[in-house]
Amino acid sequence: MLIKSIILGAIQGLTEFLPISSSGHIVIFKSFLNIETQGVIWEISLHFSTLLAIIGVFHKDIFMILKSVYPSFKKLISGESITNIFKNDIHTRLFFLIIIGTIPTVIIAFSFRSTFESLFNKPVAVGYMLLVTGTVLWFTKYSLRADGNKNNLGILDALIVGAVQGLAITPGISRSGTTIAAATFRGVDRETAARFSFLLVIPAILGAMAMTAKDTITLKNGEISFLIIGSVVAAITGYISLRILIKIVTNGKLHLFSYYCWPVGLLAILFLL
Repeated sequence: MLIKSIILGAIQGLTEFLPISSSGHIVIFKSFLNIETQGVIWEISLHFSTLLAIIGVFHKDIFMILKSVYPSFKKLISGESITNIFKNDIHTRLFFLIIIGTIPTVIIAFSFRSTFESLFNKPVAVGYMLLVTGTVLWFTKYSLRADGNKNNLGILDALIVGAVQGLAITPGISRSGTTIAAATFRGVDRETAARFSFLLVIPAILGAMAMTAKDTITLKNGEISFLIIGSVVAAITGYISLRILIKIVTNGKLHLFSYYCWPVGLLAILFLL
């Protein structure tokens, strides 16, 4: 069990940020390794560990965002228009765009929660979704530009990326890959698209953890240690893979992962059908 938890943790950490769907790989490897876990609780606990990786990489951005919120609210209360605040404070603007982008994610997650959860037990469906992910990534070769058409996201951009994030709960659909792709399809430069994608997932992970917190009470001692070990491994490998992905996105090479998603998806379909 120890070896299996380390394997799943490493898979989670390496695939959470690389655009190849961590949840999809977890489902497939659980099937191959014949591992029974507490359903979505396992995926959520590992996702929380990757939250630590995000904080480790983007701690300066997160600090500046939180630091800007209170002064901006004071200005808003004192009568300054929200348009001026958005224009003059990029960190406050990013804070509100994260909130706006989270709205469609929450709506989709709640509306289709039972459907998403059922797919975690269907590894063949994951294979098909990996094919979809690969196709989306392949098209980024035409949109993933260093400059883009704009380096600031708008409200519509945030809503679209948030909606894509909600749909990416589907195992086999890469959250990082499809959200970055969605932003670049909108003309956002690659660095801004990547930063917003990773910051946007923070409230989603926290919300998911809060929703399933009551279920962790039923875990047995052996299962708790299983989750802890896997989560620690996922946090370490997640930090490494996030650093790698940032370089890949910056160099405009995100589409190369399509050549990984396609064969893995096909193999999953062939061997697990």
